[in-house]
Amino acid sequence: MKAISLNDFLDLFGKEENVQKGYPGQTVVKISLNNQALYIVKGGKIVLATHVCTGKGDTTPTGHFKVLDKQQRKRSSSYGFWVKDGKYIPSDISGRPGEGWKYVGYPMPYAVEFLPGYYIHQGYVWPVPRSHGCIRLEWKEAEKLYQLVDIGTPIVIARTQTEDKRIGRRLKQPKSYKKADPPPFLLVSEKAFSPY
Repeated sequence: MKAISLNDFLDLFGKEENVQKGYPGQTVVKISLNNQALYIVKGGKIVLATHVCTGKGDTTPTGHFKVLDKQQRKRSSSYGFWVKDGKYIPSDISGRPGEGWKYVGYPMPYAVEFLPGYYIHQGYVWPVPRSHGCIRLEWKEAEKLYQLVDIGTPIVIARTQTEDKRIGRRLKQPKSYKKADPPPFLLVSEKAFSPY
């Protein structure tokens, strides 16, 4: 295999318009932080375009990643509820409230891991960044993403993507964020992995 210079590498892979060229014929997941959008491109064609909700500030990492793992019924190992005798305390994993309390992580249906501890998964899609760093999708779109990607599928997260200009600004903003949060008893149950 012939080595290429850093400049040649950046010319080919470093610019967002060249991302698909680096993965001809492959499925590529592209996420635009500025537009809060996700595009799945396969063979140069967009097969899914949807709004997402990313992390506040710089909590969602940028760069070139690959799907590391997929779990249809993933629970957060960082955020969730302490549960005991029908009582629920929203919290992170630290600070057990006392003896007899069990930690149950927040549900993350159709979780696709792209960096250890970072996932694309189902969740309310607010019109502004609001997660702790994960990327949230609506139910239907999360299920479709889960079906379209495999371990090793490339994921490119950047401030902007070329699709923003062509299609991104026409995406309809979901309204799920206007719904009340599901009650804790639902979130700690298996029903949390079905549309609610």
